[in-house]
Amino acid sequence: MRNNKNIFSNNKSIYSSGKKCGGNKAIIFLLIIVLGSLLGFTIFKLYGENFFTSKTPITAIETPGETEVEIVVKPEDLVDQSNHINAVDKFAYSTLDVRNWISSVQPYQGEKLVFLTFDDGPSLENTNKILDILKEKDARATFFTLGASIEKNGNSGDVLNRILNEGSAIATHSYTHVYDTLYPGKNADKDVIMGEIDKTQELIRTVTQRENFKSSVFRYPGGHMSWKGIEVVDSYLAENGIEYIDWNAMNGDSEPTARRPKDVLGTANYIMESLKFSKVKDVVVVLMHDASNKNLTVEALPQVIDTLKSEGYTFGILK
Repeated sequence: MRNNKNIFSNNKSIYSSGKKCGGNKAIIFLLIIVLGSLLGFTIFKLYGENFFTSKTPITAIETPGETEVEIVVKPEDLVDQSNHINAVDKFAYSTLDVRNWISSVQPYQGEKLVFLTFDDGPSLENTNKILDILKEKDARATFFTLGASIEKNGNSGDVLNRILNEGSAIATHSYTHVYDTLYPGKNADKDVIMGEIDKTQELIRTVTQRENFKSSVFRYPGGHMSWKGIEVVDSYLAENGIEYIDWNAMNGDSEPTARRPKDVLGTANYIMESLKFSKVKDVVVVLMHDASNKNLTVEALPQVIDTLKSEGYTFGILK
Protein backbone atom coordinates (compact mmCIF):
# COMPACT_ATOMS: atom_id res chain seq x y z
CA MET A 1 0.00 0.00 0.00
CA ARG A 2 2.84 2.32 0.89
CA ASN A 3 4.36 1.69 -2.48
CA ASN A 4 1.13 2.68 -4.17
CA LYS A 5 1.06 5.96 -2.27
CA ASN A 6 4.58 6.66 -3.37
CA ILE A 7 3.61 6.01 -6.93
CA PHE A 8 0.65 8.35 -6.63
CA SER A 9 2.81 10.98 -5.02
CA ASN A 10 5.35 10.66 -7.78
CA ASN A 11 2.65 10.94 -10.44
CA LYS A 12 1.24 14.02 -8.82
CA SER A 13 4.66 15.57 -8.73
CA ILE A 14 5.18 14.74 -12.38
CA TYR A 15 1.72 16.23 -13.27
CA SER A 16 2.49 19.42 -11.36
CA SER A 17 5.81 19.73 -13.13
CA GLY A 18 4.15 19.12 -16.51
CA LYS A 19 1.43 21.62 -15.82
CA LYS A 20 3.99 24.19 -14.80
CA CYS A 21 6.06 23.48 -17.90
CA GLY A 22 2.97 23.76 -20.18
CA GLY A 23 2.04 27.11 -18.66
CA ASN A 24 5.51 28.45 -19.29
CA LYS A 25 5.32 27.36 -22.94
CA ALA A 26 1.99 29.23 -23.39
CA ILE A 27 3.45 32.38 -21.93
CA ILE A 28 6.51 32.09 -24.17
CA PHE A 29 4.25 31.53 -27.24
CA LEU A 30 2.20 34.64 -26.43
CA LEU A 31 5.36 36.68 -25.95
CA ILE A 32 6.63 35.52 -29.35
CA ILE A 33 3.35 36.58 -31.02
CA VAL A 34 3.34 39.99 -29.35
CA LEU A 35 7.01 40.63 -30.08
CA GLY A 36 6.57 39.42 -33.66
CA SER A 37 3.60 41.71 -34.20
CA LEU A 38 5.46 44.69 -32.79
CA LEU A 39 8.48 43.93 -34.92
CA GLY A 40 6.35 43.51 -38.08
CA PHE A 41 4.49 46.77 -37.46
CA THR A 42 7.76 48.62 -36.87
CA ILE A 43 9.27 47.27 -40.11
CA PHE A 44 6.05 48.13 -42.03
CA LYS A 45 6.03 51.73 -40.74
CA LEU A 46 9.72 52.21 -41.43
CA TYR A 47 10.10 50.55 -44.81
CA GLY A 48 6.93 49.08 -46.27
CA GLU A 49 4.11 51.61 -45.95
CA ASN A 50 4.84 53.37 -49.20
CA PHE A 51 5.28 50.07 -50.97
CA PHE A 52 2.12 48.31 -49.77
CA THR A 53 -0.25 51.29 -49.46
CA SER A 54 -1.51 53.38 -52.43
CA LYS A 55 -1.64 57.14 -51.89
CA THR A 56 -4.12 57.53 -54.76
CA PRO A 57 -7.66 58.30 -53.52
CA ILE A 58 -10.29 55.77 -54.46
CA THR A 59 -12.88 57.13 -56.91
CA ALA A 60 -16.05 55.52 -58.13
CA ILE A 61 -15.97 54.43 -61.77
CA GLU A 62 -19.12 55.57 -63.52
CA THR A 63 -20.79 53.09 -65.78
CA PRO A 64 -21.06 54.47 -69.30
CA GLY A 65 -24.66 55.28 -70.14
CA GLU A 66 -26.79 57.57 -72.24
CA THR A 67 -25.63 61.18 -72.13
CA GLU A 68 -27.97 64.09 -72.81
CA VAL A 69 -27.22 65.93 -76.03
CA GLU A 70 -27.30 69.67 -75.48
CA ILE A 71 -29.29 71.41 -78.20
CA VAL A 72 -27.69 74.73 -79.11
CA VAL A 73 -30.20 77.26 -80.39
CA LYS A 74 -28.50 79.70 -82.75
CA PRO A 75 -30.23 83.03 -83.46
CA GLU A 76 -29.56 82.69 -87.18
CA ASP A 77 -31.08 79.22 -87.47
CA LEU A 78 -34.57 78.60 -88.75
CA VAL A 79 -37.16 77.73 -86.14
CA ASP A 80 -37.71 74.07 -86.94
CA GLN A 81 -40.68 73.46 -89.25
CA SER A 82 -41.40 77.17 -89.43
CA ASN A 83 -40.98 80.22 -91.67
CA HIS A 84 -38.63 82.48 -89.67
CA ILE A 85 -35.38 82.39 -87.69
CA ASN A 86 -34.93 82.14 -83.92
CA ALA A 87 -33.70 85.73 -83.60
CA VAL A 88 -37.14 87.15 -84.44
CA ASP A 89 -39.35 84.52 -82.84
CA LYS A 90 -40.55 87.09 -80.29
CA PHE A 91 -41.98 89.15 -83.18
CA ALA A 92 -43.80 86.17 -84.76
CA TYR A 93 -47.56 85.93 -84.18
CA SER A 94 -50.01 83.14 -84.89
CA THR A 95 -51.78 83.77 -88.19
CA LEU A 96 -55.03 82.43 -86.74
CA ASP A 97 -54.84 84.86 -83.82
CA VAL A 98 -54.09 87.82 -86.08
CA ARG A 99 -56.94 86.88 -88.42
CA ASN A 100 -59.33 86.63 -85.50
CA TRP A 101 -58.15 89.99 -84.15
CA ILE A 102 -58.55 91.97 -87.36
CA SER A 103 -61.97 90.39 -88.04
CA SER A 104 -63.19 91.12 -84.47
CA VAL A 105 -63.78 87.41 -83.79
CA GLN A 106 -61.44 87.66 -80.82
CA PRO A 107 -60.75 90.84 -78.79
CA TYR A 108 -57.20 92.15 -78.81
CA GLN A 109 -55.47 93.73 -75.85
CA GLY A 110 -51.85 94.75 -76.16
CA GLU A 111 -49.43 97.08 -77.91
CA LYS A 112 -50.25 98.30 -81.39
CA LEU A 113 -49.08 95.82 -84.03
CA VAL A 114 -48.58 96.15 -87.76
CA PHE A 115 -47.81 93.38 -90.23
CA LEU A 116 -46.34 94.55 -93.53
CA THR A 117 -47.11 91.97 -96.21
CA PHE A 118 -45.88 91.74 -99.79
CA ASP A 119 -47.56 89.52 -102.40
CA ASP A 120 -46.47 88.00 -105.73
CA GLY A 121 -42.68 87.92 -105.29
CA PRO A 122 -39.87 87.38 -105.14
CA SER A 123 -38.88 89.67 -108.01
CA LEU A 124 -35.43 90.50 -109.31
CA GLU A 125 -36.30 94.18 -109.48
CA ASN A 126 -37.96 95.02 -106.16
CA THR A 127 -37.67 92.39 -103.41
CA ASN A 128 -34.04 93.18 -102.58
CA LYS A 129 -34.79 96.92 -102.60
CA ILE A 130 -37.59 96.34 -100.10
CA LEU A 131 -35.24 94.28 -97.92
CA ASP A 132 -32.70 97.12 -98.00
CA ILE A 133 -35.33 99.52 -96.66
CA LEU A 134 -36.57 97.11 -93.99
CA LYS A 135 -33.00 96.64 -92.77
CA GLU A 136 -32.30 100.37 -92.72
CA LYS A 137 -35.55 101.12 -90.85
CA ASP A 138 -35.27 98.16 -88.45
CA ALA A 139 -38.61 96.78 -89.62
CA ARG A 140 -39.74 93.35 -90.77
CA ALA A 141 -42.39 91.90 -93.07
CA THR A 142 -44.03 88.72 -94.34
CA PHE A 143 -43.52 87.87 -98.01
CA PHE A 144 -46.33 85.89 -99.69
CA THR A 145 -44.40 84.14 -102.43
CA LEU A 146 -45.55 82.58 -105.68
CA GLY A 147 -44.04 79.31 -106.88
CA ALA A 148 -44.05 80.67 -110.44
CA SER A 149 -42.07 83.76 -109.38
CA ILE A 150 -39.52 81.62 -107.54
CA GLU A 151 -39.06 79.46 -110.63
CA LYS A 152 -38.86 82.47 -112.92
CA ASN A 153 -36.10 84.29 -111.04
CA GLY A 154 -32.69 82.65 -111.13
CA ASN A 155 -31.45 84.00 -107.79
CA SER A 156 -34.62 83.23 -105.84
CA GLY A 157 -32.75 81.07 -103.35
CA ASP A 158 -30.48 83.98 -102.40
CA VAL A 159 -33.42 86.37 -102.07
CA LEU A 160 -35.50 83.98 -99.98
CA ASN A 161 -32.55 83.22 -97.70
CA ARG A 162 -31.97 86.94 -97.30
CA ILE A 163 -35.63 87.38 -96.30
CA LEU A 164 -35.12 84.81 -93.55
CA ASN A 165 -31.64 85.88 -92.47
CA GLU A 166 -32.67 89.51 -92.02
CA GLY A 167 -35.64 88.72 -89.80
CA SER A 168 -38.63 88.63 -92.10
CA ALA A 169 -40.93 85.66 -92.79
CA ILE A 170 -41.96 83.67 -95.87
CA ALA A 171 -45.56 82.70 -96.62
CA THR A 172 -47.24 81.16 -99.67
CA HIS A 173 -49.62 82.71 -102.20
CA SER A 174 -50.24 79.65 -104.45
CA TYR A 175 -48.03 78.49 -107.27
CA THR A 176 -49.72 79.87 -110.38
CA HIS A 177 -51.96 82.71 -109.17
CA VAL A 178 -54.27 81.68 -112.03
CA TYR A 179 -57.88 82.21 -110.92
CA ASP A 180 -59.38 79.77 -113.43
CA THR A 181 -57.10 77.02 -112.10
CA LEU A 182 -57.60 77.75 -108.41
CA TYR A 183 -61.28 78.71 -108.60
CA PRO A 184 -62.93 77.06 -111.63
CA GLY A 185 -66.31 78.71 -112.14
CA LYS A 186 -65.35 80.92 -109.13
CA ASN A 187 -65.58 77.85 -106.88
CA ALA A 188 -62.50 77.21 -104.74
CA ASP A 189 -60.91 73.83 -105.46
CA LYS A 190 -59.37 72.53 -102.22
CA ASP A 191 -57.21 69.88 -103.86
CA VAL A 192 -55.74 72.28 -106.42
CA ILE A 193 -55.11 74.97 -103.81
CA MET A 194 -53.49 72.55 -101.35
CA GLY A 195 -51.46 71.03 -104.16
CA GLU A 196 -50.11 74.45 -105.19
CA ILE A 197 -49.22 75.29 -101.59
CA ASP A 198 -47.31 72.02 -101.20
CA LYS A 199 -45.52 72.51 -104.52
CA THR A 200 -44.46 76.03 -103.55
CA GLN A 201 -43.24 74.89 -100.13
CA GLU A 202 -41.14 72.13 -101.67
CA LEU A 203 -39.64 74.61 -104.14
CA ILE A 204 -38.73 76.97 -101.29
CA ARG A 205 -37.01 74.13 -99.43
CA THR A 206 -35.07 73.25 -102.58
CA VAL A 207 -33.82 76.72 -103.54
CA THR A 208 -33.00 77.77 -99.96
CA GLN A 209 -31.53 74.35 -99.05
CA ARG A 210 -33.50 74.48 -95.80
CA GLU A 211 -35.15 71.09 -95.40
CA ASN A 212 -36.85 72.10 -92.15
CA PHE A 213 -38.70 75.05 -93.72
CA LYS A 214 -42.46 75.03 -93.45
CA SER A 215 -44.84 77.95 -93.68
CA SER A 216 -48.26 77.70 -92.08
CA VAL A 217 -49.30 81.03 -93.61
CA PHE A 218 -51.29 81.38 -96.83
CA ARG A 219 -53.11 84.13 -98.68
CA TYR A 220 -55.72 83.35 -101.32
CA PRO A 221 -54.97 85.07 -104.64
CA GLY A 222 -57.72 87.64 -105.07
CA GLY A 223 -58.52 87.52 -101.35
CA HIS A 224 -60.68 85.22 -99.25
CA MET A 225 -63.94 87.06 -99.80
CA SER A 226 -63.99 86.74 -103.60
CA TRP A 227 -64.80 83.04 -104.08
CA LYS A 228 -67.53 80.46 -103.54
CA GLY A 229 -67.12 77.39 -101.37
CA ILE A 230 -64.14 78.93 -99.65
CA GLU A 231 -65.13 77.74 -96.15
CA VAL A 232 -64.63 74.10 -97.19
CA VAL A 233 -61.12 74.95 -98.31
CA ASP A 234 -60.47 76.87 -95.07
CA SER A 235 -61.26 73.76 -93.04
CA TYR A 236 -59.20 71.53 -95.30
CA LEU A 237 -56.18 73.84 -95.05
CA ALA A 238 -56.51 74.05 -91.26
CA GLU A 239 -56.56 70.25 -91.04
CA ASN A 240 -53.21 70.34 -92.85
CA GLY A 241 -51.71 73.00 -90.58
CA ILE A 242 -52.28 75.99 -92.88
CA GLU A 243 -54.09 79.21 -91.88
CA TYR A 244 -55.13 81.93 -94.31
CA ILE A 245 -54.94 85.68 -93.77
CA ASP A 246 -56.42 88.67 -95.62
CA TRP A 247 -55.78 92.31 -94.66
CA ASN A 248 -57.50 95.30 -93.08
CA ALA A 249 -55.38 98.02 -94.70
CA MET A 250 -53.62 98.53 -98.03
CA ASN A 251 -51.25 100.92 -99.76
CA GLY A 252 -53.42 100.89 -102.88
CA ASP A 253 -50.86 99.43 -105.30
CA SER A 254 -53.36 96.83 -106.56
CA GLU A 255 -56.38 99.11 -106.78
CA PRO A 256 -57.90 100.13 -110.13
CA THR A 257 -55.90 102.88 -111.80
CA ALA A 258 -58.50 105.53 -111.01
CA ARG A 259 -58.19 104.90 -107.26
CA ARG A 260 -54.51 104.06 -107.11
CA PRO A 261 -52.26 106.64 -105.36
CA LYS A 262 -49.90 108.49 -107.66
CA ASP A 263 -47.02 109.50 -105.39
CA VAL A 264 -45.10 108.61 -102.24
CA LEU A 265 -47.14 110.70 -99.81
CA GLY A 266 -50.40 109.50 -101.34
CA THR A 267 -49.29 105.88 -100.95
CA ALA A 268 -48.36 106.33 -97.29
CA ASN A 269 -51.59 108.18 -96.55
CA TYR A 270 -53.63 105.53 -98.35
CA ILE A 271 -52.83 103.02 -95.62
CA MET A 272 -54.17 105.20 -92.82
CA GLU A 273 -57.20 106.14 -94.90
CA SER A 274 -58.04 102.51 -95.68
CA LEU A 275 -57.73 101.65 -92.00
CA LYS A 276 -60.74 103.86 -91.26
CA PHE A 277 -62.95 101.12 -92.69
CA SER A 278 -61.65 98.56 -90.18
CA LYS A 279 -63.26 98.19 -86.77
CA VAL A 280 -59.89 97.10 -85.39
CA LYS A 281 -57.08 99.64 -85.58
CA ASP A 282 -54.59 98.35 -83.00
CA VAL A 283 -53.73 95.35 -85.19
CA VAL A 284 -53.06 96.18 -88.84
CA VAL A 285 -52.26 93.85 -91.73
CA VAL A 286 -51.13 95.92 -94.74
CA LEU A 287 -51.52 94.56 -98.27
CA MET A 288 -48.67 95.52 -100.63
CA HIS A 289 -46.81 93.89 -103.53
CA ASP A 290 -43.15 93.33 -104.41
CA ALA A 291 -43.71 92.38 -108.04
CA SER A 292 -41.49 93.90 -110.70
CA ASN A 293 -44.01 96.60 -111.69
CA LYS A 294 -44.55 97.99 -108.16
CA ASN A 295 -41.85 100.65 -108.13
CA LEU A 296 -43.99 103.19 -106.29
CA THR A 297 -44.45 100.71 -103.46
CA VAL A 298 -40.67 100.60 -103.06
CA GLU A 299 -40.30 104.37 -103.23
CA ALA A 300 -43.05 104.95 -100.67
CA LEU A 301 -41.99 102.25 -98.19
CA PRO A 302 -39.67 104.46 -96.07
CA GLN A 303 -42.49 106.97 -95.63
CA VAL A 304 -44.95 104.16 -94.87
CA ILE A 305 -42.69 102.77 -92.14
CA ASP A 306 -42.04 106.21 -90.63
CA THR A 307 -45.77 106.96 -90.56
CA LEU A 308 -46.59 103.68 -88.83
CA LYS A 309 -43.78 104.20 -86.30
CA SER A 310 -45.09 107.68 -85.51
CA GLU A 311 -48.49 106.11 -84.84
CA GLY A 312 -46.89 103.80 -82.25
CA TYR A 313 -46.97 100.48 -84.11
CA THR A 314 -44.50 97.60 -83.56
CA PHE A 315 -43.63 95.52 -86.62
CA GLY A 316 -44.51 91.83 -86.42
CA ILE A 317 -44.34 88.82 -88.71
CA LEU A 318 -46.87 86.06 -89.33
CA LYS A 319 -46.20 82.42 -88.47
